[in-house]
Amino acid sequence: MPGSVSVRDLVELRYLQATLLAGGAGLDRRVSWAHVCDAFDPWNWLEPGDLVLTCGYIVPEEPSAQVRFVENMDAAGLSGIVVGEDERRPHLSDEMLAAADRIGFPLIDGAHAVGFAQYVRFVAAANARGEDQSFTQIARVNGEVMASLRETLAGTEYVDRLSRVVSCKLHVVDPELWEPLIRGAEIPERAWKVAYDAEVGRSSGRAPFVMTLTVGGRTALTMPIPSERSACLVALPEGDARPRLAVLQQIAAACALEIGRVDAAVERSRRSGAGLLNDALNARFEPAVLTALFRERRLQGDLRALAVDGRPAAIDRLARRWLIRGIPFLLGEIGQVTVAVVRSVDVPQADFEERTTLERWRAGLSDVFVGPANLGDAVRQARWALETVSPDGSALAFYGDSSPSFLPRTLSESKLAADRVLGPLIEYDREQGTDLVKTLQAYLECDRSPSRASELLFIHTQTVNYRITRIQELTGRSMRSTGDVSELWFALRALALSQAT
Repeated sequence: MPGSVSVRDLVELRYLQATLLAGGAGLDRRVSWAHVCDAFDPWNWLEPGDLVLTCGYIVPEEPSAQVRFVENMDAAGLSGIVVGEDERRPHLSDEMLAAADRIGFPLIDGAHAVGFAQYVRFVAAANARGEDQSFTQIARVNGEVMASLRETLAGTEYVDRLSRVVSCKLHVVDPELWEPLIRGAEIPERAWKVAYDAEVGRSSGRAPFVMTLTVGGRTALTMPIPSERSACLVALPEGDARPRLAVLQQIAAACALEIGRVDAAVERSRRSGAGLLNDALNARFEPAVLTALFRERRLQGDLRALAVDGRPAAIDRLARRWLIRGIPFLLGEIGQVTVAVVRSVDVPQADFEERTTLERWRAGLSDVFVGPANLGDAVRQARWALETVSPDGSALAFYGDSSPSFLPRTLSESKLAADRVLGPLIEYDREQGTDLVKTLQAYLECDRSPSRASELLFIHTQTVNYRITRIQELTGRSMRSTGDVSELWFALRALALSQAT
C-alpha cells in the first residue's frame, strides 16, 4: 500500500538535514516504509515503496556497478536511497548521479548527526495518519522554526519557506493599517483589505478565528497571529487545495516568532538612535566623529527632521514601518515631543502626510538640511512647525518655502524674534522677580479670558488684569489688536524653542 508521506516531505523536513544529490524528478514517490539495509541487493529483500537507509558500504565501488545498483532499485519500485556520511561509503560517481537523474530515482545524502531511526519514526507516524498531510506539514513548520533559530534569515525568506509547506502565498500584515509586519515583505492588494473589513463588519466588528475572503474569484484564508500587536496571517492558496486549519494555526504561531524578532530590532534601533540624537543635539561629539556616526547609519545627503505629538503606539508603528522598509532613521524624545531624522529621499512628503492622516497626530517637518552640524536648527524648525498646529487638531505643518515668513529658521533667529517682542518683559521679570511672561502665556492659552487665566495661575482676576495692562505698556502691544496678539503668541513660541535643547 503506498504511503502518505513522499520523498519530498523527507527532504524538506528541516531537522532530518537530508540533501538531495540526484533524482529530483522522483521526489513525489510515496514512501511506505523506511528500512536500514545491509544487503548488497536491497531490491531482493524490500518491497515497492520502501526507502533504503544505508551507511554506504553496500554501494559498489565501480561507476558502472553503481549505475546498475541504482537501476535495479528503481526497477524494484523502491522509493529512494539515503546514503549516510560514513567513512565506508565509496565515492558516488558522476555516472551514478547521472543515472539517478535520468530515471528519477532520489539519491539522498544523510547527515551524520541524524540517526536513521529519525527517518523510520517519521515515516511510521506520518503513514499511521493515512491521507491527512497535517502531521507532515506541522513537522515541517516546526523544522523551519528550529532552523530559523540557527540561521540568519531575512523575514521574507523565513515566511517564504513556510509558504512552501502549505503551497500558499503567505502575508503577515497589520489588519488595521494593512502594512507588512516583517522586513522586506509585501502586502496583498488593497481589495483584500476591503474584503477583510467587510467580513469583520459582518462579525460584529471582531475578527473571528478564521475568515474566508473572496476577491475576483480568488479565495484567501485569514487567521490572527498571537502577538502583542494587531497581526494577521493571510494565506492565498496557489492551487485548488485549501490548507488545513491546524497547519495554518501552527504557521501563525511560527510567524509570531518573526514579529518578536522585529520588535527586538525596533527596540534596539530606537535606543541607539535616541542616544545618538541626544548626544548630537548636546554637542557631545567632535564634528568629524559625529559625521562618521551618521555615515555608519547611512544618514547622508538631504535629511529632514520630524517632530510628532502622537500616541506611543503610533510612534512604535512609525519606527517599525521604517525598519521593515530598510529606511535608516534616528528617533528620540525631547520633552513631550518625539523627534525623528530620516533621509528625504526615503520618506517623501506625501508619506508624512499619509501617516498623519492614518495616525491622526500633530506633526511638524523641517526644511531639508545636510550634515549633523545643522541638526539642531532642523529639530527646532520641526518643533516650531509643530507649534503652529492646533493642540486639538491633527495635521502636518511644513517649515519650508510654504511657511509664513515670520517663522524663525534657526536658534539665533528664534532668540532674536523672542527678544524683539518679549525682551522688555523678560528683563522686567528678571529685575523685579515677577511672572509677566508666564502670565501672558496663560492669558493667551485661555483665549484672553482673565477669569480662566486666574484659575490656571492660582491668582486673583484683578491681578491678571493688572499684569496684562503692564505687559501692554512694556511691549507696546495691545490685546485688542489681532496683529499684536498674533505677534505676542508667536514670540512666546520662539522663546520656547530658543530655550529648548
